[in-house]
Amino acid sequence: MQLIPAEPAPEFRAISGWANSQPLSIKALKGKVVILDCWTYTCIFCLRTIPVMRRLQEKYGGQHGLLQVVQAHSAEYHFATDHANIQRALARYNVTLPVAFDTQNRTWEAYGNMYWPKHVIIDHNGFVRYEHAGYGDITEFEPAVVELLEEAGSKPNVDLDKKNPEDEILDTYGMHFAGMAPETCVGYSRMRRFGNNQTFRPDQPDVAVDPGSHLDNIPYLRGKWIWRREGVQFAPGSKKEARPAIMMKYNSAKRVHGIMGTSDGLPGKAEVRLDGNPLAKEQLGRDVSMENGASVVNIEWPFMHNLARTDKAEVHEIEIIPRSDNFVFYTFVFG
Repeated sequence: MQLIPAEPAPEFRAISGWANSQPLSIKALKGKVVILDCWTYTCIFCLRTIPVMRRLQEKYGGQHGLLQVVQAHSAEYHFATDHANIQRALARYNVTLPVAFDTQNRTWEAYGNMYWPKHVIIDHNGFVRYEHAGYGDITEFEPAVVELLEEAGSKPNVDLDKKNPEDEILDTYGMHFAGMAPETCVGYSRMRRFGNNQTFRPDQPDVAVDPGSHLDNIPYLRGKWIWRREGVQFAPGSKKEARPAIMMKYNSAKRVHGIMGTSDGLPGKAEVRLDGNPLAKEQLGRDVSMENGASVVNIEWPFMHNLARTDKAEVHEIEIIPRSDNFVFYTFVFG
């Protein structure tokens, strides 16, 4: 948590809608201590912070009503500007706090953001007092919150939490640890090339040839794909072509996730394999099920699908095989 010189908090900008609340404003919230949580539902660090924000609101929102957490949802991917997708994410992660739909990222920019998440703590006079960039646990946020509540005239008579609350989000997505495989976005706006020994043309269909040998933490393609700005889109081709897949041998992880969607907004499907085999029962992620001996994920909307889980950090190659013509893959994420 970074203490910064006090300055007036910028007003919410270009908010296209609200969830769980009537429209709010920084001006109307004056008199309260405000935590502004700038997040997006495609960021694993943002998801891990949701239980912390929920706990702080539950613990201190009742202290004469002087704490208010406001979550400003901005977009890392174009599909995350869609209100229906945001609402679906709020239901998935049991978000009941006020959420501003910052679909143009204007509020995100007004607070000088460059990445997700960012938390800003605003005092009861409407001045920004603390900032925290990136993931943080409750032991970092709570002392600053208590300090500003006391300045506002509240005297929270509670012990500080010593650890984060337990939550299904943390069990599903796991926690970061040293040496873990890196998050890897596969769109051409963020990645220069795949591991295949060939060049792919942006926004054009190309047939990827699997070299067979794969380096750690590098995505490879097989079959016909279109390399898009934010991800790769399956391009159905001749049945004579090799079975299409996107693959990545990861060096260490307990949880494997894929941000996936479809090109037409309709349901899609993909098969998931580890080291060339269907997932064992104990390896199935929350969003994967067994169908006729294959481990498959049904894609109903674009979000971070939990694909595989293990008790300990392990090394595997994950292979994701399109089972519908509209399959789109955006990012590998690990925990």
